[in-house]
Amino acid sequence: MALLISVLFCCIIIADFAWLLGSRKGPTLLMKILEFIYPIRDQQGRSISGPQWRWPNGHMIDKFLDGREKSKEWRAFGSVYRIWSCDIPEIAITTPEDVRAFHTDSDVHDKSASSNGGWFFHQLLGECMGLVNGTRWRRVRSKFSHAFTHRAVLDMSASISADSCEYVRNLAVEKNKSSSTVHASQNLMRFPFFCTAQSIYGPMTQDEKDRLWSIGQQSLALMRYVLSGGVYRFDICRLLRPEAAKELAAFREQWSSFNKEMYNLRRPLSPAPLIVSTWKQVIDGHLPENEILQTLSEMLFANLDVSSHVLTWLVTLLAENVEVQQKLRAEIRSARTAPNTFSIDYLNAKDSLLKHCFLESLRLRPFTVFSIPESSPSEKILGGFRIPPNTSVVVDTLAINVRNPFWGEDSHLFKPERFSYIKSAELRYNLFAFGFGTRKCLGMHFAETMVKVFVVHLLDQYELHLPSSEQNAEEYKVGRDTWVPTANVEVVLTKIA
Repeated sequence: MALLISVLFCCIIIADFAWLLGSRKGPTLLMKILEFIYPIRDQQGRSISGPQWRWPNGHMIDKFLDGREKSKEWRAFGSVYRIWSCDIPEIAITTPEDVRAFHTDSDVHDKSASSNGGWFFHQLLGECMGLVNGTRWRRVRSKFSHAFTHRAVLDMSASISADSCEYVRNLAVEKNKSSSTVHASQNLMRFPFFCTAQSIYGPMTQDEKDRLWSIGQQSLALMRYVLSGGVYRFDICRLLRPEAAKELAAFREQWSSFNKEMYNLRRPLSPAPLIVSTWKQVIDGHLPENEILQTLSEMLFANLDVSSHVLTWLVTLLAENVEVQQKLRAEIRSARTAPNTFSIDYLNAKDSLLKHCFLESLRLRPFTVFSIPESSPSEKILGGFRIPPNTSVVVDTLAINVRNPFWGEDSHLFKPERFSYIKSAELRYNLFAFGFGTRKCLGMHFAETMVKVFVVHLLDQYELHLPSSEQNAEEYKVGRDTWVPTANVEVVLTKIA
């Protein structure tokens, strides 16, 4: 029956029935069909509620590009409600209790196929480590995990620090002036991108960096088809949208060629960077090329938006909260062991203001408002509703991180000191940072170290504040051209003498 409804959607998209789509009856009829196929009721027999299905993608685009607004709007449907990714139901949960109940068997959860994003998304990322399951996931992860353990990241911290120091030193665009205005996202995003790239490929030449950046821009440009949805959710788009298929093929060819070349160039090095051991798995036939290529895409291109989001929002919030910034700078200066050098113990400390600022930024600005959909093989009772096995479930991270009573009446404020009196065990289901359960983000230690080290060097060299046009804004502007809403904000940097 589920296959039948998918065929129905595909046929409607291809035929483009204006008489159906132009009226209110079309979406209402289709939603009634979907509700009949996927009934979800509570113990009293009442059907789960949720927003009206929207043509042609349901709510897939809403939860990415308008997640903050939709999180506020959809809470009117209760603590558990249903949204749709085209014809696929997703159950949104909003309380720590339901997050805990859903993740009691997280070790056997499956990520939803291609994140319920459809055919085009599958061609880009559907076979990456973060979206495959079972033995496939364990097999791919085992080839990468050793490079991103806490110990391995500590060993990389000196090189990360040197790279961030150099990047910050060259950040100001008006070198002859004491102050410069930079765009938070545009001016900072290359640092986490190339920092991550060099953890994979080792030190890179400028030509290699330029090529990788160009390929990355091609990958990000292809996301516009994913975010368009519609016909791009089905493989027939290869016939109906040949330009998009050609663009996809060109990216794949260049991405494969780049990694083959990097493998051959890096193979003689000792120690060999990560690309050598991972690509050898492809050459020896142990892993399909597509799994490795898409996993590298996930780490570099998909996570470019994620890492930029985390970094730029922390910088933006520190620029807005000058008093916190001053306290953090004083702490940073006390941890300086030599010019541009800081104690590893400080960078790794769990009770520092630096750590608390990092957590508070993640709390207020989670990189995704709705988590990647995943399912349990068992029936779950969530908010009183019986959720059938293998049903996609997403977490409303703003409901957990901000609207959650756990955080108090000032939960909307940037107050890093709140973490000084919260036990780490209490955060388990009250804070979404790098995911829940057994499949937390592989790169969480690397991302945290990279962002904290960058901020240390930035505050050591510059004072930050927002231009008058950005001050007292109820809500910051965000970029809407990627799946992660990065800060569309300018920050003024004033050089510290």
